[in-house]
Amino acid sequence: MLRALVTGGTGFVGSNLVELLRGQGLQVCCLVRDPSKARHLQDWGTDLQVGSLLDSAAVAAALADVDVVFHVAGRVSAFKPTEFWTDNVEGTRCVVEQCSQVPIPPKVIVVSSLAAGGPSSPGNARLETEPDHPISEYGKTKLAAEHVAAEYAPRVPLSIVRPPVVFGKGDRNGLTLFKTLKTIRLHLLPGYHTMPMSIVHVADLCQALLLVAQQGARIESPANLAGGRYYVTSGPTVTYKEFGKLAAQALGYTVATIPVPGLIFKMAGAAAEEISKLRGQPSIFNRDKVREGLAAGWECSDAKLCQELGYRPEKSLEARFAETAAWYREQGWL
Repeated sequence: MLRALVTGGTGFVGSNLVELLRGQGLQVCCLVRDPSKARHLQDWGTDLQVGSLLDSAAVAAALADVDVVFHVAGRVSAFKPTEFWTDNVEGTRCVVEQCSQVPIPPKVIVVSSLAAGGPSSPGNARLETEPDHPISEYGKTKLAAEHVAAEYAPRVPLSIVRPPVVFGKGDRNGLTLFKTLKTIRLHLLPGYHTMPMSIVHVADLCQALLLVAQQGARIESPANLAGGRYYVTSGPTVTYKEFGKLAAQALGYTVATIPVPGLIFKMAGAAAEEISKLRGQPSIFNRDKVREGLAAGWECSDAKLCQELGYRPEKSLEARFAETAAWYREQGWL
């Protein structure tokens, strides 16, 4: 594996992945819509191909001499479900279809989401073989993207990685939680349930993606995605309450936790969605995320990844949260 294409390289996960790949000595090309947002990628010696996921000519040009494609790009917030569909599903179709037309198709690692599988039942972490029941528009389109990609499995060596909540340096969505804890010293809990959840640090996720690219199983047919699908976590399950306390501990604070009734949580999500429309910028907190936030749990098991590929998180969750808080402060974000 000598040269990689990364879609979504200017984003949170994509930037961290490019940094890892360059550190491993790989040549990297990134498909970007706005080169002005990719200066840090160029500083790392990354090639740029300007174009969108739906620009088949740009995707084809970016695939020149590529051994592996990490399809990280995707939409996480939108005003309308059709926006999710366009970027997450049709964007994936264009990328994998172009890969299928290369004489020797590259390996393709699709970064999906635990949301594609849907919530877990209490005490039962999701496995790759379990039926999928996404409850959000985001999750539904990520699942649809997996099935679209799998249509090309007979031609393209394809694997899927489903991370849960991702945190770490560069995460602007997670920054909101850290800022809230710093400002009001309160951690608001959605509803009155504990909501057990899996989480993964971005460095562990990127290492897992590299492992899957190097030696992971591939999807053999559109009828069986589980064989080439992997969940990934950074250690033990936590509750959302514990998640906030880990972040607060990393900041050096003690915070109080306050459950927010489900109805109020729904109203807040609806209000945030309407405000985002007025601003012309979709918010990560919306009705879609409220549906996910009120689910019974979001646990997944990385046993398959550990057993087949020898994956292990490099550090404890406490150390990872401390690194994240320190990075935010170094960048002046906190």
